[in-house]
Amino acid sequence: MAEKTLIDKLALLYIEDGKLLCSMSHGKDTCYIPGGKREAGESDEQALRREIMEELSVELVDGRSGTMARLRRRHTASRKA
Repeated sequence: MAEKTLIDKLALLYIEDGKLLCSMSHGKDTCYIPGGKREAGESDEQALRREIMEELSVELVDGRSGTMARLRRRHTASRKA
């Protein structure tokens, strides 16, 4: 049986007027949802704020974050994309 690894990431799911915010890297044709991995010692909120600033050059405003949920999906190393 393949070893399972937990992938821990944060993402900003911003929905307005039924549309989901996504971004596209320069020179690529695939969209992604902004976010990423937390660095050592960061809280979820600190990591998400940093990732959003790095990826979108946007500062998340205090008190504006909505529900934070933790979703877990076990990734199997042998699984093919």
